Amino acid sequence: MSQPSGLLSGSNRQHSAWLPGEGSEKILKEGPLLKNCNSFRRWKLRYCLIQGQKLHFAHHPSFAHFETIDLSEVALAESSWRNLCHSFCLITPHRKVSLAAPSRKDMEEWINIIKTVQQGEIHTIPAAENNPYLIGMHYWYSSHSPRTQFCNVCRESIPALSRDAIICEVCKVKSHKLCALRASKDCKWNTLSVTDDLLLPADEIQTMPHQWVEGSIPADSRCAVCHESCGSHHRLQDFRCLWCESTVHSACQRRFSKECSFGSRRSSIVPPTALSDPRGDGQLVVSSDFWSLDWPLTCSCPLLIFINSKSGDHQGIIFLRKFKQYLNPSQVFDLSKGGPEAGICMFKNFSRFRVLVCGGDGSVSWVLSTIDAFEVHDRCQLAVIPLGTGNDLARVLGWGSVWSKNKSPLDILNRVEQANVRILDRWSVMIRENPKQFPPLKGQVKMDIPRFEAAAIQHLEAANNELNKILKAQYPTEIVIASRFLCSAVEDFMIDIVKAWTQIKQNNTAVESVILKSDLMYDKLSIIIDILTEDEEVTSAERLATTYGTSEKIERKPFVPQIDHVTKSKLELAVRAHDIQKSLKLIIFQVEQVLDEESRQSLSVKNFTSTFCLEEDDSEEFSQMSPRHRSYCSTLSSLLSLQSEDLRNLDLDYLHFTPETIRFKEKCVMNNYFGIGLDAKISLEFNTRRDEHPGQYNSRLKNKIWYGLLGSKELLQRSYRKLEERIQLECDGEPISLPNLQGIVVLNITSYAGGVNFWGSTTATAEYEAPAIDDGKLEVVAIFGSVQMAMSRLINLHHHRIAQCHEVMITIIGEEGIPVQVDGEAWIQKPGLIKIKYKNAAQMLMRDRNFENSLKTWECKHTEIQAIPPPHLDFQESQDSLSDSEYAQMQHLARLAENLISRLNDLSKVHQHVSVLMDSVNASANVLNDVFYSHDSGNEAGAASCTPIETLSRTDAVDVTFSLKGLYDDTKAFVDENLLRDAEDEATLKNALEAMNTELRRILAIDWLGQILLREEHSSDANSLTRRLRVRFPKLGRKKREGGGKSKSKPRLPGFFSKFWRRRNRGNAAKDNDSPTPSGSQL
Repeated sequence: MSQPSGLLSGSNRQHSAWLPGEGSEKILKEGPLLKNCNSFRRWKLRYCLIQGQKLHFAHHPSFAHFETIDLSEVALAESSWRNLCHSFCLITPHRKVSLAAPSRKDMEEWINIIKTVQQGEIHTIPAAENNPYLIGMHYWYSSHSPRTQFCNVCRESIPALSRDAIICEVCKVKSHKLCALRASKDCKWNTLSVTDDLLLPADEIQTMPHQWVEGSIPADSRCAVCHESCGSHHRLQDFRCLWCESTVHSACQRRFSKECSFGSRRSSIVPPTALSDPRGDGQLVVSSDFWSLDWPLTCSCPLLIFINSKSGDHQGIIFLRKFKQYLNPSQVFDLSKGGPEAGICMFKNFSRFRVLVCGGDGSVSWVLSTIDAFEVHDRCQLAVIPLGTGNDLARVLGWGSVWSKNKSPLDILNRVEQANVRILDRWSVMIRENPKQFPPLKGQVKMDIPRFEAAAIQHLEAANNELNKILKAQYPTEIVIASRFLCSAVEDFMIDIVKAWTQIKQNNTAVESVILKSDLMYDKLSIIIDILTEDEEVTSAERLATTYGTSEKIERKPFVPQIDHVTKSKLELAVRAHDIQKSLKLIIFQVEQVLDEESRQSLSVKNFTSTFCLEEDDSEEFSQMSPRHRSYCSTLSSLLSLQSEDLRNLDLDYLHFTPETIRFKEKCVMNNYFGIGLDAKISLEFNTRRDEHPGQYNSRLKNKIWYGLLGSKELLQRSYRKLEERIQLECDGEPISLPNLQGIVVLNITSYAGGVNFWGSTTATAEYEAPAIDDGKLEVVAIFGSVQMAMSRLINLHHHRIAQCHEVMITIIGEEGIPVQVDGEAWIQKPGLIKIKYKNAAQMLMRDRNFENSLKTWECKHTEIQAIPPPHLDFQESQDSLSDSEYAQMQHLARLAENLISRLNDLSKVHQHVSVLMDSVNASANVLNDVFYSHDSGNEAGAASCTPIETLSRTDAVDVTFSLKGLYDDTKAFVDENLLRDAEDEATLKNALEAMNTELRRILAIDWLGQILLREEHSSDANSLTRRLRVRFPKLGRKKREGGGKSKSKPRLPGFFSKFWRRRNRGNAAKDNDSPTPSGSQL
């Protein structure tokens, strides 16, 4: 191996000083990676680190010889599309190095750092999801295509099944591995504001330009200009837009519109012109200028996608890459990288948007909680694609139990746009734990007020004497000894407060004395803390300067400061004094509550100034507390100097705490179900095992097997066979008598534990209403054992129903905790109260299969309407002009059509599925503009340059009527299929259609115009019928011919011989019969 100059030798060297020549460079990342070697054992472990723009790796971190790769001239490519081994390839001009990381997250961190340092020497590496250095860079992966491809860099061919081919996962650009070193940063845009080499002039950013890529065109593509076939398998030719997916010939590109319409997914895409990076940290936000632009269709209801890449048997990785191809890459987020906060923060300024979560129930709960935190739940709708194990919420919303790998992710986008909104109730799980019962202090006896006053004066004098010793001390040892005695005096003072508490709280004079003495003690503790901290800092600084200078001259090794015994004792005493000070402060705040308001205001204390601002609380217990308790709780909640963990760690609750004064705290939010007992124990054990051995729980099948094994184990153990003795249940405030059971489940949806309807049915009975996800009610059922849970998957059980209510209260009795789970997340809950109450409602997107079928029917009608050929006039007739009455009728029809177009444009901003009509709307709008208005070619000011045309030719009248009749037929079929869900909007649209229909009938009553249009319509109907007959009748005739000479009782020949015999008979029949048979092309 080559040895970098100046590398330190020795096994005990520090990583912070690898190279003396590069000592100032920071190690950006280091760790073990597997390297693909040319030996018999191909993958070998190597220790790697990135320093500056260099990658160093060796057999072991203690080795002196490191091999180095210059990262300024490398390209990165993942090993495959799925990349289950987490490997990537470093491509340099001279060699290719394959490395494998322990996990995908670790691999992406290495790739992110390597791509970032390619831009220069960067000391702080941003996260991959908001890294401005990665904008425009390709994301390569190795691909072995079965056919010949062409490199977009050198334009040469890439042979079939070549291992030298790589493809960008976002823009689908292809390249040789070595050519990737010369590839430009022209991947799909995230934003146009920070992409320097792609930045367009300011006047062109107002409209979205096309982003053309040469080649990589689908098989059956047609040119958007000349409608001829596009692309070739023999050379790199023609262009494809990454946003609207339009394909054009190289010669037709100039004639195509310069503005990109974003295609059929225009309502879901966030344009790159809308995003900007104002702070330069890679965190994209919606530009303020975007809202002032007129975007009638684009980004009307953008789609935010969250994907759990660890879910779905690695199916989430494929979804990540596919959705980045279909949408703006900035719209797609991986939940395993930082969570959903960045995505919600970017979309929070939209007035309306949709969220798509690809993962399990845990991922959905995570995203919904973040939506609550940003308070945007009233402006977004959420859809779920099942990639987890249970997927109960996805089942209820109609998205299925699992997403098939054979289905294209493009189907997801179409179904999300066609889904309807359904409300989901969400419930707060509130916890109130019982306070700890602390044992009495050693030697604790009751103390009266006189004895307490005498002891307190002695403690105060002792503390004062020790503080004087500290101030006059000349040696560090004297400071340490005196500080210990001072701390002990304060602790004894606090113990005496506890001993005399029962009498102190009945005497206001004694309470004031305690507070004033505590104020003095607090001052003394503050002084010794300052002395100990200041003295330790000075001593450490002097020792650091002396020792570091000596070590640098002698050994050239990094300095590790050594702490002597005295300094260590001072640090420990400072920490101890600080803890005592916090405990003293908390005691005084509790003691202060027994004072009346007048005494509290008259008492002037320097260190303990209380604020009694009551915070809003929605719990009923808080409103029912006494004024004294409410004041106490508000005081503790308003302390900014004391952290919550400080309050939990102090053993002072026995002074004033009673169970009634403890408020409920929200533990989590329930969307699906809540369980306590048997099912929670199974979930807890499963989660624990999965955290310890994640490799054994990386697929749905393995997870279900483990759930079955853990449930079977409970058949013998029966851990909670007498759970009714350890819990109490209340439903809507009424106590419920529990039978002998092992668990309780509270249901919000009708799917539990992977698709089981644990309530038993979805219909109403005489005792209970039909369960629903938006009825504001919970269903409570009992678990009698593992056998019952298994049987509920086969038959509907009803005997285990307990109640149907609006609020549930569960009391855990005893001293031991019980397993509890919410939506699959389990923990051990300590004794106390658990309350489940209504929190809010979330807007969910529910798949509507009836709507999808109706839309397919409309698409068939739309295809037939578009197949009607446009009518043509003779040359003589085309030169004639319309009469005044005919021209007035055409103008009236145009005004009605403009009204219909305006209404459809408005509806498309509210209802996503109306966008399917936009092709007809745009075509009709273009015809009206071309026919009724003339544009000044020298002026591009828009509508201001349009002047009305005074008369029309018959050709123009035929074109207008034909186009508007197509728009009317499309819209009428859309309304007839009940595709517009809003009744008011549907009535308005029907009125516009009725007015337009009346005017169309009047125009078609014109002799020459009606003859032309109706003749074309009848001919198109006949052609359509002929096509349908050609498809159906030859198949029927063939079956009759094949079966005419056969006896019904004759046995059929099996398998290959049967097919061969029928093919031979057909061949003989074709020779004997001279009549022609329909060809495959005719069929």
